[in-house]
Amino acid sequence: MRARISSCALIRCARLSKRGYGARVRLALALGAFAVELSAATGVTACGRRATHTDCQLIVDKSVELGMKEMSLTSEPAIRKREERVREELQAQIASCEGLRVTDRMMGCVRIASTSKELDRCLR
Repeated sequence: MRARISSCALIRCARLSKRGYGARVRLALALGAFAVELSAATGVTACGRRATHTDCQLIVDKSVELGMKEMSLTSEPAIRKREERVREELQAQIASCEGLRVTDRMMGCVRIASTSKELDRCLR
């Protein structure tokens, strides 16, 4: 049985990252599990292309944006600031996401997702 990690879980872990090393470790593990899930989901079909650094950043940024909006935090400057902080904290995990298989359809779906559930469906 494969463990599922939602974009919402990434946000909850990211929100805790101010609290210290343990929270950052949980966030890193969550993104690592997310990368494994993404590779398993896209590796089955063996089609598409390899994810770029930009693709991986888009997934993380979209996850942060949607999570904050679901928490009723809709200030664009606050969202951008949080995205930058999460990107800095997750550089190694974002780099490990590069090269995983994605499709243009999947990335298009990520771009237009309006909820965390929709984002999760895009990445399945």
